[in-house]
Amino acid sequence: MTPHTRSPAVARAAAILRLLAASPAPQTVASIVQATALPKTSVLGICRALADERLLARGANGSYALGPRVAEFAAAARLTAEQSLKFGLLIPTRDNEYYTALIEAAEEAMQEAGGELIVLQADEDPDRQQAQWQELLDLGADVVLIDSVDSDALGRQLRHSQRADVPVVAVGSRMSGVNASVSSDNTQAGLLAGRFLASRLGPGAKVAVVDGLRKNANADRVAGFREALLEFSGVELVAHIRGDHDNPEAGGAAMHRALDEHPDLAGAFAVCDPIAFGASEVARGAGRPIPIASVDGRARAIDQITGAGPIVATAAQDPARIIRTALDIARNLCRGVDPPQGTVLIPVRLITEQNAGGYTPWL
Repeated sequence: MTPHTRSPAVARAAAILRLLAASPAPQTVASIVQATALPKTSVLGICRALADERLLARGANGSYALGPRVAEFAAAARLTAEQSLKFGLLIPTRDNEYYTALIEAAEEAMQEAGGELIVLQADEDPDRQQAQWQELLDLGADVVLIDSVDSDALGRQLRHSQRADVPVVAVGSRMSGVNASVSSDNTQAGLLAGRFLASRLGPGAKVAVVDGLRKNANADRVAGFREALLEFSGVELVAHIRGDHDNPEAGGAAMHRALDEHPDLAGAFAVCDPIAFGASEVARGAGRPIPIASVDGRARAIDQITGAGPIVATAAQDPARIIRTALDIARNLCRGVDPPQGTVLIPVRLITEQNAGGYTPWL
């Protein structure tokens, strides 16, 4: 048979498949003939041939519906499409063990489910992160996942993504206007750390907050810590000092200032373990190893908790669970499926000397 004589049959088969795909119920030959205006003999022959190939399924009453092979083709097409998805991941820095663990888990998820992962780090520079977001859009990212450097500095990039119909998932720190946010329960983290520190210090104690980047994760931790102090009369927050980064250098500088301004300081809350590491080093060096509570759950923090301190507690996050949850949501968004809830909070666990033996740090 020549291509010229085959083409009408192919077109007629396509017309029948389109009709049945749009039909909520199986169709008889007569109804197919009526809907397509094709000759009955042609419809019969095409339906039988398509049934032989499992593209159609024939009912006991002679009606036809789409066959199992169509579903197999559709599943294969979806899988191929998902394996070609580009996931853009924006993080504040790679110089942080939390993000090392997060990226490793993301790469494992890509190997399991398919897709391309593009990771860009901003060296904790909000302007650079803005430029990198646009870079992801220019590279054709199908979805953007972002752990922000500054949660309030990305409105323009978010609008660009919305105009390009590229969904956005906030990771680690909530953001307004995104399709979904997945993070630790950062308010819970501050609350647990604050309760532990305040109960350890007792009435009359003066404490400080050692803060970092202007991101909602840090703000929520501080809010939780403040809420905890309200439960303990006599524990006074005398300083809230913010650094420019979430690293030991910023923590050390902030703690040095806190000790200078408040010689009777009795304890401190650091918004993350790297800041706590710098703060603890300065406190020890000053001969003032005051107890410090923190957030993250890193191995170095556990070493101090089970050793000589001064870090006495850390609210442990689960970076692998956070990024895997975010990637699942991102993949569904690319399928057109919205998450059942816009904000997903992953519970944290407070690690102290009493339970550190049963805890395995993520890095």
